[in-house]
Amino acid sequence: MGSQLREHKRAIRRFLRTAYTDERLTWLLAHARSGKLAYRSCCCLVGAATAPHGLQGEIKIFESVHPHYLVATGLAGADEAERAYCALGYVANSWLSLPREGLRRQRLIPMIRAEMRRRERLAGSKVESARSRAEAAEMIAP
Repeated sequence: MGSQLREHKRAIRRFLRTAYTDERLTWLLAHARSGKLAYRSCCCLVGAATAPHGLQGEIKIFESVHPHYLVATGLAGADEAERAYCALGYVANSWLSLPREGLRRQRLIPMIRAEMRRRERLAGSKVESARSRAEAAEMIAP
């Protein structure tokens, strides 16, 4: 994998980690799998983090103001993630390759799933850690 693609993926992973709740991450995965996640949408990678409505596919986002999208662009790492998500459709893609939106989704879906697994592991280790502390406290208690 090229260093450019690796950097773009790193920016997106950071954004997924900080901007998305577990529930929103699940919505984003379903939106991407449905084939509706699009760069030119108020519900793109960045906008989906704050959408107060059902996630939408490609729309003419510049014809009206989408307040939730404007809020989302203020989230930490949003600008970098948005540029990186756009680039996912171009990096290492020739005109013979997948359409840009399809390639973006193909590359993003494994990153979303990896973040979900990371959170599951983290939650499991927190439970295990709490259990270990409780067992240690029982051993110390008179």
